[in-house]
Amino acid sequence: MVEDEISEAGRRARFERWEQLGVDVIRTDLEAGGHSMVGGPPAVRKLAWEWVRMKEGGRDKPPPDKSAEIFILKPTIWGVGIDLRAAWRKLCGKCISSPDRYPLQC
Repeated sequence: MVEDEISEAGRRARFERWEQLGVDVIRTDLEAGGHSMVGGPPAVRKLAWEWVRMKEGGRDKPPPDKSAEIFILKPTIWGVGIDLRAAWRKLCGKCISSPDRYPLQC
């Protein structure tokens, strides 16, 4: 086996250990050189950076649901206004999809 390769069992063991320590601790250690918590050869530090990126990628919030927005702002000759037609269409769509929640007759 080449020195730079990490076995699958080694990867799993490191991931479990890093999971217990937490992403913030591992990232801070890697920014300081990665010698106290991560340790090992450069391949291990590279694997740790990949793990941190993978974990921090899951922290991002999902994009907001555009269907939940009722009011849409649009430019007018006097500045910015609300597109009432689009708001009414969205409101009617909600009436149709859940009539018990919105008892309005559209």
